[in-house]
Amino acid sequence: MNQHDLFTPATTDNNVLAFAQREAHRMWPSMDHRVRSLRQLGRFVDFRDYASKPISHFLPADIAAFADHLVAEGSNPSTINRYLASVSKVFNHAVDWQLINHAPKIKFMKEPEGRFRYFSDDEQAELIAYFRDEGLEWMADMVIVSLKTGARKGEVVALIDGEVAISDCGHWLVLTPEVTKTNKARTLPLNDVSRAAAQRLAGTGVYSKRKFERAWAKAQRDVFRGDKSAVYHVCRHTAATTLVNDLAVPTVIVADILGHSSLSTTARYAHSKPDALLDIPSRM
Repeated sequence: MNQHDLFTPATTDNNVLAFAQREAHRMWPSMDHRVRSLRQLGRFVDFRDYASKPISHFLPADIAAFADHLVAEGSNPSTINRYLASVSKVFNHAVDWQLINHAPKIKFMKEPEGRFRYFSDDEQAELIAYFRDEGLEWMADMVIVSLKTGARKGEVVALIDGEVAISDCGHWLVLTPEVTKTNKARTLPLNDVSRAAAQRLAGTGVYSKRKFERAWAKAQRDVFRGDKSAVYHVCRHTAATTLVNDLAVPTVIVADILGHSSLSTTARYAHSKPDALLDIPSRM
């Protein structure tokens, strides 16, 4: 039997990108996720003859060849897996719509586990878009608040339960000693994005441990390809890393924002970004 018989199409005039563009609003309801995924698919079809290759004629070896190409270009496993996730989404959707009978099996890259980490800009956007696509706006807002303020999960839950207030001016999240891990009051600065997320969450009572853990486990599987180090607490690491690398906030101030009593603790949260290191020579 010819290998292509395994991928018999309902029609033969569709390629990957054409199908994805037509069905993008169904696969990725949120605009940001849709734009990013289509951009990734554009790079996929620009590889070799993939732009003219019928969607029914792709084999696992074709997907693997693209992944190998990304490796050769220096992309890390996490980045490559995000490309493969977008490709996988299209082929699986094509099966659901009976355009093809089978999707080519995609082998994702193995990512290091158990490391201290932060979420990249792409990972942050993808995680937020994922929860919104799943209809879990409250999960997206929890992520936003922690990413933008460095708040602990328990502090965000306290906001949801009505135990944390937003200041009258709207510039601060006011944490009382009763809700902080260190039993010390502190205030967290809010920007427009985190303020809107905090206002949507405040006093809603929407959180439950079971719902949260189930939703996060799905995101860990679908967004981070099973990476066990991609836990919610990484949002807090990401906030510290952004403050130090992107905003050049002194460590002592970062410690105050995070509620750390020791600068050595803060140092474990603020990870160096490769881009920030590469920028150093130009500023020397």
